[in-house]
Amino acid sequence: MTNENEADCIRVLLCDPHHLTRAGLASVLEREPDIAVVGEALHTGDVEGAVRSLRPHVALVSHDPDTMDGIAVARGLRRTGWNNAPGVLMLTSGTDDEELLSAMRGGIRGLLPGNCDPRSLPGAIRDIAAGAMVLKSPSAVQLIRLLLHRSPAMAPPGSSQLSLLTSRERDVLVLVANGHSNLVIAKMLSLSEATVKSHLYHLCQKLNLRDRTQAVILAYETGLVRPSAA
Repeated sequence: MTNENEADCIRVLLCDPHHLTRAGLASVLEREPDIAVVGEALHTGDVEGAVRSLRPHVALVSHDPDTMDGIAVARGLRRTGWNNAPGVLMLTSGTDDEELLSAMRGGIRGLLPGNCDPRSLPGAIRDIAAGAMVLKSPSAVQLIRLLLHRSPAMAPPGSSQLSLLTSRERDVLVLVANGHSNLVIAKMLSLSEATVKSHLYHLCQKLNLRDRTQAVILAYETGLVRPSAA
C-alpha cells in the first residue's frame, strides 16, 4: 500500500466504503513515487480516528451521504482545530449545486467529479498538499456565484476593506483566488514560502476571514478576480 520512502511522500488516506473503488484509487496512486496511501476509512465515523493515528496530508473522500459523507468529514476535521489537519479532496458523482455549496461551507479544499480522468488525481493531491484549492468540477464557476449570492452568513467584507491590505497582500490574495499553492505563489512573487503564509495570515486577520476558502470568495465578491467564462 505504501511507497518505499513513505516519510518523504504525500500521505493519503482513502475514504470510501467500497473495496473495488479503494483498490482502484490505490492502484492509480501507488505508481506515483511521491505519494503514499497510508490507510483506509470505510465510513464517515472512521475518518477522524484514522487521521489521528495515520496523520495523512490529504484525505481523499468519495462522497456518499449514506456511508461516506465528505461534507461531514470536512466539518469534523475542522472542528478539531488541528493545525496539521489534512486537506479534504472530495470525489462527487453529481454536480448538484446545493451539495457543492455545502461542501465549500464545510471546508472542502478540493472537488473533483467522480468520473474524472484518473491521471488528474495525483496532480490534484499534490496541489491540495501544497496548500492550493482544487475546483475541477464543471460547476465550479456557478458554485462561486452561488456562494456570493446565496450565502450571506459567509459573505466577507466589501471592496472598501481591500484598502486595508498592502499591495503585496493583494497580490497574494489574487494568486490564492486563482488556485495557486503557497509554493507557486512564492516562486511567482520571488518570496519565501513562509513569507507567503505570513501575508495570507495577515490579510485574513485584517479582513476577518476564517480561512483560505473565504479569501477566495472575497476576491470574487469584490471583483478583484472574476470567474472565467464557463
